[in-house]
Amino acid sequence: IQKAHKKNKPWFAPNLKEVFKNFTFPFYFMDFETIGQVVPIIKGTTPYYPLPFQWSVHKWKSKDKEVEKGQSFLKFNDQDMERQFIESLLKAVSEKGTIFSHNANTEIRVLEKLKEKDSCKDLLNKIDNLINRVEDSLVIARNNFYSPLMNGDWGVKSIIKAIPDCKISYEGDENISGGAAAQLAWFKSTNPNTDKEEKEKQKKRLLKYCAKDTLALYYLIKYLMKYTDLKTSKKSFS
Repeated sequence: IQKAHKKNKPWFAPNLKEVFKNFTFPFYFMDFETIGQVVPIIKGTTPYYPLPFQWSVHKWKSKDKEVEKGQSFLKFNDQDMERQFIESLLKAVSEKGTIFSHNANTEIRVLEKLKEKDSCKDLLNKIDNLINRVEDSLVIARNNFYSPLMNGDWGVKSIIKAIPDCKISYEGDENISGGAAAQLAWFKSTNPNTDKEEKEKQKKRLLKYCAKDTLALYYLIKYLMKYTDLKTSKKSFS
């Protein structure tokens, strides 16, 4: 980190290319949002149980293809929303290909808890297969990449500042800037006193926010892979 700041240049691990040999296309980029209800409105949940209410997934078929339009799931008070959550997610990520998630322990914990649900018992093998495919992009980035523009932070919102041509921004009054704001949007949307127009506004904000997170992971992985390709090309002409 000190060398990167002194030289004011990004640092890449020498063996970065070897890291990507362990991954297989198609690549999926996945993010969840959860809520801890003080007074549960969903049957089978308890106070502060991390209820998954949203996911976002982007798919990248191969290096010579553009990332596909993202898929998403968002529910507020459907009593079978956990079943809907996992069924739709399994369909979105199919059965093969590496799945990247930032700070993936969060997503894995959610998936493990879903395995305990009676409504999801028939999906245990499929959920296990999904979990086994997950790679933590936070660990990949922390071990193999750093830029002074990140200011010592490997969070998604800091990493995108270091990726050229990444136009994703979380700034602005209408944008959700983090997980806490996403939870607040869920609470507003489930409040009986919130009018229909406001609920629709919060829904659009949530969908936009979660999609940014997974698209940002695509830009990160693509950037790291592009660097390894560039290094290989230089060696072949040297």
